[in-house]
Amino acid sequence: MRRGNYNKHDYYSYAPAGSYALSMNIQRDLLTVNPFSRPGKTLSGVKALVIHWVANPGSTAKQNRDYFENLKKQSLNDASARFASAHFVAGISGEAVQCIPTEEMAYHVGAKLYTPKALSRLGYYPNTCTIGIELCHPAADGKFTEETIQAAAELCALLCVQFSLDAVRDIWTHHGITGKNCPKWFVDHPEEFDTFKQDVVITMNRLKG
Repeated sequence: MRRGNYNKHDYYSYAPAGSYALSMNIQRDLLTVNPFSRPGKTLSGVKALVIHWVANPGSTAKQNRDYFENLKKQSLNDASARFASAHFVAGISGEAVQCIPTEEMAYHVGAKLYTPKALSRLGYYPNTCTIGIELCHPAADGKFTEETIQAAAELCALLCVQFSLDAVRDIWTHHGITGKNCPKWFVDHPEEFDTFKQDVVITMNRLKG
């Protein structure tokens, strides 16, 4: 992964000087508080991280962040208004953008129905206790670049350390919570999602070491 400037924000205290984590380049570009993508509500806690795909081949982390920002232009009187966002977006080149503070709720995993496992572990509205991470991808098959996987694994490791999460148990796909085909590549290749979670475990050990 290309080395960049690690911004001194929420996660800095979990990334000692010279650690593996400092290879990340997280740009903090927070959304404006608005009803459609950043409601400004406080999370009840963090029980899980949820991995998504942007479903927009070739788009950048910044473009997807700006899509969430532009949702604020909608009207609450519009029955077709869309509510959507994520805390982070990891880009094709390994860049990462933070859209929402980790203490606030994002609209990333809302649904009318949830899987029994999700209801048991995350409650009736998982948005209130999860952090959403969108992954960019170059093509319609949803396969992620190595840079995206590395950035996402490192970000997940930082968050798992911060919130005392178990990488194998507490990292979910959107599909695992609602049944949606998201992220497509991990739904189609579940063994690669297992490998991804093991990569997070390895990265956590590097952080702690």
